[in-house]
Amino acid sequence: MLVATLVDKVINLWLELSLRAKLSICLVGMSVIPLLVTTAIIGYNGEKALTSFLIDHNGDAARHAAEKIVNHIKRTGIVMSMMAALFASLISIIIAGRMTKRIIDIATVTDRLATGDLNALIKITTRDELGQLAMTFNNIVAQLKASGAELRDSEEKYRSLVENINVGVYRKTGNDNSFMEYVNPALARMLGFPSAEELVNTSAATYFSDQESFNLLLKEINQQGAVKNREMMLNKKDGTVIWCSVTAIKHFDTKREMFWIDSVVEDITERKMAEEMLRQARDDLELKVKERTQELRLLNEKLYRISIQDGLTGIANRRCFDECLKQEWQRASREQLPLALIMLDVDLFKHYNDTYGHVAGDQCLKRIAGVLQGLSKRATDLAARYGGEEFAIILPNTDQQAAEKLGKQILVRVRELGIRNVTSVSSQIVTVSLGIAVCIPSDSFTHDKLIIAADQALYQAKKAGRNQLRVASLTEG
Repeated sequence: MLVATLVDKVINLWLELSLRAKLSICLVGMSVIPLLVTTAIIGYNGEKALTSFLIDHNGDAARHAAEKIVNHIKRTGIVMSMMAALFASLISIIIAGRMTKRIIDIATVTDRLATGDLNALIKITTRDELGQLAMTFNNIVAQLKASGAELRDSEEKYRSLVENINVGVYRKTGNDNSFMEYVNPALARMLGFPSAEELVNTSAATYFSDQESFNLLLKEINQQGAVKNREMMLNKKDGTVIWCSVTAIKHFDTKREMFWIDSVVEDITERKMAEEMLRQARDDLELKVKERTQELRLLNEKLYRISIQDGLTGIANRRCFDECLKQEWQRASREQLPLALIMLDVDLFKHYNDTYGHVAGDQCLKRIAGVLQGLSKRATDLAARYGGEEFAIILPNTDQQAAEKLGKQILVRVRELGIRNVTSVSSQIVTVSLGIAVCIPSDSFTHDKLIIAADQALYQAKKAGRNQLRVASLTEG
């Protein structure tokens, strides 16, 4: 609008000056510039506007001149208008071509960037909108290039770490039968391969000794997303088996459509061997401990038997007798049951020993002890060597009648041994004398009194002539 107003003022000034100078009505010889300007006036203000302008300045004479001008302009204006339009179109085409070229340049650089060429930049020639766009684009490319360099450095660091660590690493896609896409050198060495490339594109399942365990491993990874320190056996290239600890984790892509599994494999064969050796040593130690414990138990039993057994006759000794009598006395007192005690002495044994010697005397005692042991049939009965040639028998839950019956059997069985004794006054064989005491324990009568009573009865039997028994007369309670 501002340009049109300026042109309008210039043309009006030119026309006014021309009329005042009484220009010729015939404008055949007018220059090209006034003609173009006049044409522009016609195109801008219209035919009637020019005529009116001229009439206002010179009256009727001017009208005729104006009509001449208009007719001339009609003939030439169309051509000039077409030329002006063509010129304008040409200018537009040139400008559009330049814009299109710049847009094509931007698209070309964008395509290069899409292929990963971060060196592609747009040449900035103007400061217009496309220039600003190109500048922004170049800044983005510079940032991507810097980020890419940082990413490559980071990847190189991690790759160097994975390539040089002493544990095996491999990656496979989620398919159970898929091949390993990456294997580090440590895993190749672990499995006996000269290079990791020999393992790439091979199935991981091939190297696991137990396929069922491998399938369970994959199942757990798929369900839980990871496994940690799973001990498994792997096959080496030469067929030998090694123990490994496997740790694996499941990864998804950004769309969670595909996944892969990264696994870390550590050779724990030496550790397993050490554990096996330790287990074997522990088992051996436990076995030895059991054996030693058994030996110790047997030894303790032997020691106990020695401690309670008479070394000569093999029956209970005085210590065992004292302990057993005390226990049975307490039980009889608690249950109020009768407890019988038989005290026995070999008649004239000192004379026998002096006559036949100590060896014969020991044999005599052994044979009499055998008789007593044989007649003490119940588990609770106890036959013991009380001291020297004196013996004792504890009979729990036994009344006087049963005790006397057993005493008479002892007398008979000892005589039946027929051990010759020329020093005996009553007979020519070895005989014994017995004293019996029976009671139900009470607070006023202790087990020591029971021993005294039986011993006194024994003294009475010897005094009466030996080879017989006597029963102590006790007042219960």
